[in-house]
Amino acid sequence: MGKLLKSFTYIDNEQSLEEACAALAKAPMLCVDTEFHRESTYFAEFALIQVASREVCYLIDPLAIKDLAPLWKVILDPAILKVFHAARQDVEIIVNKTGQLPLPLFDTQVAAALLGYGLQVGFGNLVQKVVGKTLPKGESFTNWMKRPLTSDQLTYAADDVIYLIPVYQHLSEQLQATKRSDWLDEEQGVLCDPDTYANHADQVFWRVKGANRLKPRQLAVLRELAAWREAEVQRRDMPRRRLIQDEPLLSLARKTDLKEEQLAQIRGLNSGISKRFGADIIAAWQRGYNCDKETWPRTPPAPNHSEGTEMRMELLMTLVRLRSEEVEIASNILASRSDVAALASWANHGKHPDWSQLPDNPCLHGWRGKLIGEDLIRMLQGKLCLRLDPATRMPIVDCPKGSDE
Repeated sequence: MGKLLKSFTYIDNEQSLEEACAALAKAPMLCVDTEFHRESTYFAEFALIQVASREVCYLIDPLAIKDLAPLWKVILDPAILKVFHAARQDVEIIVNKTGQLPLPLFDTQVAAALLGYGLQVGFGNLVQKVVGKTLPKGESFTNWMKRPLTSDQLTYAADDVIYLIPVYQHLSEQLQATKRSDWLDEEQGVLCDPDTYANHADQVFWRVKGANRLKPRQLAVLRELAAWREAEVQRRDMPRRRLIQDEPLLSLARKTDLKEEQLAQIRGLNSGISKRFGADIIAAWQRGYNCDKETWPRTPPAPNHSEGTEMRMELLMTLVRLRSEEVEIASNILASRSDVAALASWANHGKHPDWSQLPDNPCLHGWRGKLIGEDLIRMLQGKLCLRLDPATRMPIVDCPKGSDE
């Protein structure tokens, strides 16, 4: 591990930002973290942006600097690798601000999961394991929008990128040594896909708590109501809950008839909301209620837990646990219990699965397919079995005689 940076520079004016970005632009790799605020808005607002190379560390104040174009030019430079920890929210805000993804990128949380550090490991825990340093947690829930920032806040923020450098270096070397770099590229596919950050207003209804309990026609109504709410809160830059919470939307979706004078009777819809948005709510409700039956959304079918499904699932999970111990990663990263359950349900007891038409299941694709998926299928086909080693009394994977004939 190289030497850690000992200091940082606070940037709160455009001239200093230009000079800082000129230095950052020379680096092949930058560690990036942000502090943001979204409690009272729809779109998150940056409160502080931390960027470090191996030579310099800058804390950039977006509340003091209105034009961050020089910074975005560096962050979006395709010749510079950007390193984040738990990148999703940071990347989402950057995309909202710039319209572009900060590619290429490296998410240390994803990389750590592929190397046996656990699913969604926190940055502090990862630093402790890799560097042996315990980072203070006192500023975790601080108000980053308040100025001036204290010295403790600034040190805390700087540590998030200063210690990200050795963590990245260690994980990158481990990925190469274990030949898992391709795994990381695959795992970051969704993170690096522009469609992940696109606003699909016609799909936000699935995020409404309780949507999965509605019937198809009710879901069609909820789809229109949620899409209207989404457009309205984006236009006003306010949280969804501040306009209308989820429960009133569900109540409206269950209605078989709706008139404007009924709105005030819906729990959670006060008279002010009813008067101000009544016509819009009624119009959205009518669009959903009267739409073609062919366009009604439908909840995914429940898994078919037929006879033998639970036993097949536990047998498959035993194989997953054995394999995860062999490769030293958590079993739920290798194959989630829900994915294994879906596979066990697909291989329905008493029927003959079409082995040439395998289901679309995450544990059958990519590196997972090679590492565990192929053997899960072989086990379902009776071509792979588990037995106890007579010497160790531990389960081992075996092939029955003639199983591959």
